[in-house]
Amino acid sequence: MTRPLLDELDRRLIGALHLAPRATWDDIGGILAADASTLKRRYDRLHEARMVRVIGQADWGMHSTTMPVHVFLDITGETPLAVLHRLRDLPHVQLLAQISGDYPLYVVVHAPSEGATSEAIDRMFSIPGVRRVNALPALSTLRRGITWDPRFLTEAERAGLLELTGARPEGTATATPPAKPLSEAERTVVAQLIQDGRASAASIARAAGLATSTAHRVVRRVLDEGWVKPRLEIVSEWLGFQTPFMLRLRVAPGETHDVMHRIDRLPQTRLAVHVASDMSVLATGLVTDRSALARFVDDELSGIPGILAVSVGVMLAEPRRYWLDRDGTSGLGEFHAPALL
Repeated sequence: MTRPLLDELDRRLIGALHLAPRATWDDIGGILAADASTLKRRYDRLHEARMVRVIGQADWGMHSTTMPVHVFLDITGETPLAVLHRLRDLPHVQLLAQISGDYPLYVVVHAPSEGATSEAIDRMFSIPGVRRVNALPALSTLRRGITWDPRFLTEAERAGLLELTGARPEGTATATPPAKPLSEAERTVVAQLIQDGRASAASIARAAGLATSTAHRVVRRVLDEGWVKPRLEIVSEWLGFQTPFMLRLRVAPGETHDVMHRIDRLPQTRLAVHVASDMSVLATGLVTDRSALARFVDDELSGIPGILAVSVGVMLAEPRRYWLDRDGTSGLGEFHAPALL
């Protein structure tokens, strides 16, 4: 696939959708001083090129009663990419990556239960080429993937979009189910919004056989309750962000909470998680190149008190991120959305 050529308006549109992925074209156009129909055509072009897609990030309690597990795999007798390809068929795999460092492969498993988590990890041991599996259960997680911002907009434009959406800090993620079971209509709307975070209530009503008024009411409830949060997914390399990275941090006792929140506030960060390991904080992020990563470590990370040791890795390939297959050649691929409980 030919990489799409992006001009300044394309980049500003992508920046706006990162902050307000469900905003109307009129609202985005008002803030960017651009024609709404032009913005829609630009988005359609990027979507058809498989560069961008708005999906829905389901609240963990919608599809799981447990936290994710971050898994590092050592291999033998096979190439990392060959083993990575075999891992694609395992159930409940949210992320797949080849990384630098002692463990060449990194996988995030988020199964519907502790039992299913155990079974998924157990199956990794039977994959040809897997030598060792180091599973690190998440103890608490600050999710940033949904709020990572490429910083293509002015501060005034950013403020306008955040005010438009009423965006709130995402906070600590939990696998807490809703207070009462979802109705059939609510489950239907959740499933539709996971697949298409920009789906209108009218289109959901047609697809699900709901009355339009019911769909409008339920969509509003699903979004207001935070059961699904619209999320823009992109091929980061096509935007100029060539270096996804991973940090494993040894943190002084009692400092974990503050360190995680300090890291979470850095614009380069996508994820900060407290894991059960001697390197107790794991973070991932995205920068333009390796020089930018060096500056991040030396200038940003070094200023955070409580960090005793840092292990820095580069994600050399990331064929799946947040359930969505992707690569720098063909763009966004299959979406392996988690099944609702």
